[in-house]
Amino acid sequence: MIDLAKRTFSRRISWLLLTIVMMVSLGVRASDFRDEDLKAVYIFRFAFLTDWKDRQPQNGRYQFCVDGNSVVSRRLQDVVTQKPEQANFRDITQGDDNVLGCHIVYTTESAAARIAALRTRFPDALIVGEGESFTAAGGMVAFIKVNNRVKPLVNLKNLLGTPF
Repeated sequence: MIDLAKRTFSRRISWLLLTIVMMVSLGVRASDFRDEDLKAVYIFRFAFLTDWKDRQPQNGRYQFCVDGNSVVSRRLQDVVTQKPEQANFRDITQGDDNVLGCHIVYTTESAAARIAALRTRFPDALIVGEGESFTAAGGMVAFIKVNNRVKPLVNLKNLLGTPF
């Protein structure tokens, strides 16, 4: 009888420990994603969620462009590199004037003059940046923190007149 009680207690402790280990490991996995990773995935997904109308890529590859070297830019490059059949990546800060047809431009700049220059150079692109000041200066979509979570902020006024 005592032997049966020991085995039952041992099994319950084993299941309890297994449950605790699984809960802790799942919690660690959720916190492994950094803001930069999430922003890069958001940017990548924006291309597939946007109705591009006649700007849909003929070859099926979206053009992702970045204006500046940042952690988000590098993460976006990593994401795009993993999906070569769906996307191309370009750094437009390299002075390449032959860069045409960016679908999405990510920039860390929030100066109105720089955003206006990007909108002029890439009139058919979705311009994405950081913070409410970015959308106030003419940017279309910005990342903001709400309750310690990254959220996209879309400025519909800045999207007026775009072909998508």
